[in-house]
Amino acid sequence: DIIRKRLLMDGEGSGEEKRVINLLKTFVKWVKDPSADEATFQKMIAVISQCEMTVDKLNVVRQMNQEEAGNYAKLHKEIECEIATGKERIEQYQQQLTRAKQIKSNKQQYDTIAKIIKQYPSRDETTNAISRTEKEIEELKKKKEHFEEGVLKRKRQFEVLVYSIQQLQSELSDQPAQAMDVDS
Repeated sequence: DIIRKRLLMDGEGSGEEKRVINLLKTFVKWVKDPSADEATFQKMIAVISQCEMTVDKLNVVRQMNQEEAGNYAKLHKEIECEIATGKERIEQYQQQLTRAKQIKSNKQQYDTIAKIIKQYPSRDETTNAISRTEKEIEELKKKKEHFEEGVLKRKRQFEVLVYSIQQLQSELSDQPAQAMDVDS
């Protein structure tokens, strides 16, 4: 408990408070006792010098702390700027990634469609095949017309033949009746 009180009174624990208290006691003794010697006076001057040096040292430390606080504030701003720049880059990379995924998807679709297209003949081949087929159709139409003309010719010839046979039969059937008429 006593140590804790002394540490609380001492502040940073450098013993300055204790020195100041001892200096005050020595000063009071020196003022009350006129026969005090020069050594006591020099001792007080040395303690005052130490206290001044400690104050100067604390001022330098305070000044350095302020500079460091400024440096840290500057560093903090730089880090915030870098974070903002990093976020922007991340967004750009995400957009690039999205575009790359879309391009990849398009390429895959293209490849699929290209495979399907390769299964069928080219336009030139198809056009040539259609031309050949149309020529064949024309040739077949001509052959059909030729055959129809032949069939029609044969039909007419057959009709003529049938007509001739009927005529001949009619004449033959009339001749036996005439021959019977002649025989009778």
